[in-house]
Amino acid sequence: MTTERDRLVSAMQGTATEAPKAIVTKKWGTVYIRNPTVAEVEADMEAAKDGDASGKHGIARGAARIICDETGKRLFDPKDQGDVDLLASQPWSLLRQITSAFEESDAEGN
Repeated sequence: MTTERDRLVSAMQGTATEAPKAIVTKKWGTVYIRNPTVAEVEADMEAAKDGDASGKHGIARGAARIICDETGKRLFDPKDQGDVDLLASQPWSLLRQITSAFEESDAEGN
């Protein structure tokens, strides 16, 4: 007999392995995004608390957490100032397209 816990564990295992979502942009072509894990967000928060990451460019750091390749591997490091500066220098409309797609996909998953 399947318990409520078994059902929930099964559902959680499925969401832990979600495939990245492809976003097609006019300027950058296809960009993949994925949900960061709780462990990744906590590690980034801990690094920021320890002074490893500046408090500036929060949107760029957030984009670095979700932009990935088709396998889900991050393409940018939210702790790497060069990566963050590159993302922060992008036109708002382009980065917003990526972050909006993430927000929409996150809302669909709830």
